[in-house]
Amino acid sequence: MAIVRKFTIGVAPFAKMFRMPGLAGAAIDAVLRLRSKSLADDYFKEVGANVERSAYRVSNAEQSNLLQLTEDSIVFTKDYYESESSFDFKKVLDEFRTIWAAVNSVLAVQDIRRIGIVAEYRFNVDSKSSSGWLREKFTTLNTNLHTEKFQLRFEEREFATDGLAPDPKKADFINYIYNFYDSALDTQHSADGYCDVDLDVQRYFAPVLNGNVGDEVLKLHKHFEAAQRRLDEQLKALGASHAKK
Repeated sequence: MAIVRKFTIGVAPFAKMFRMPGLAGAAIDAVLRLRSKSLADDYFKEVGANVERSAYRVSNAEQSNLLQLTEDSIVFTKDYYESESSFDFKKVLDEFRTIWAAVNSVLAVQDIRRIGIVAEYRFNVDSKSSSGWLREKFTTLNTNLHTEKFQLRFEEREFATDGLAPDPKKADFINYIYNFYDSALDTQHSADGYCDVDLDVQRYFAPVLNGNVGDEVLKLHKHFEAAQRRLDEQLKALGASHAKK
């Protein structure tokens, strides 16, 4: 399978958490207290916030750890591009469970509408132009000109029990988001001659979730793994190969 370059777990409640500006500091304190206990001493080093104090982040660029808290969501990201460690889902899930418990002890997140898992991969393509390769493989558009900055994004949603497309506002369903783009477009790890692929698998809950978030992430990962295998097989059939770390 392709190497996971970046991995994210995101949780979004049904309604905005307007309590975030008042409680985010306490939530971050709870996370930082995990250091030297459940997390390494230097797991998080930096703390930041936007001017409005509606978005906070705790990070350690050296260890590739990032936690973001906003009124709309709580997002945990592991970035492996410059890291000596490699992706291990069980380890990431254990870390997420620990951090989520600390955050939720303060924020008491309720009525979760969506949980998502996102992974970013990088592929080699047999072409001098990765944008040109993507256009040729993913479209029927013909051109005699040079293609640059190619990007393709689309979603697939599981059909409802009646065989119809689910209502994104109120249905319970799995959503698959695919994003294919020239690696030169990567804002943090730009590189020429490669193709980046993001796979985002989301569960929309109806009724909304007030249960164990970590367990739901584990369940969602089964859908993610199946989609990952299908995607990997199709890309290799098109001639792409896994880029070396």
